[in-house]
Amino acid sequence: MIFEAIAAIKIANEAIGAIKEFAGHVESVGQMGKDLTKLADAKDELQKSAAEGDMEAFWALEDIKRHEAEVKQQFIYAGRPGLWDDYCKFIANRKQLRENEKKRAEAKRLAKRKAIKNGLIVTAGLLGGVTLIGVAGLIIYWLVNLKGR
Repeated sequence: MIFEAIAAIKIANEAIGAIKEFAGHVESVGQMGKDLTKLADAKDELQKSAAEGDMEAFWALEDIKRHEAEVKQQFIYAGRPGLWDDYCKFIANRKQLRENEKKRAEAKRLAKRKAIKNGLIVTAGLLGGVTLIGVAGLIIYWLVNLKGR
């Protein structure tokens, strides 16, 4: 958990550095998409760690918030008009995509679980049916042999 937080901090710092470097020289958020994605993912990872009580992740998250405020100022004053709004939309879309992916993965997991359960029920039903047929055949065979004596 600590190593994941450290990795997320490192990725976030690299992304913030790249964003600050390019902020005044881009026309759209898409040109910084890779770095913005890294930052959003690292921030989400650190938020999860901080919510679980990781103090280092909490302080790293505070540092990222401070850097985001600096990036906001750069986007507003050095970037094109509306760049900060585009960034906010990008982050919201990224978060929605991640939530949708989690929902799809959970639905897929539940569908797989249901398919296994249904397969086991069918197998048990078939096994029970074959057993009943075998028992019925055995009873008939026993009755025929018993009557023949």
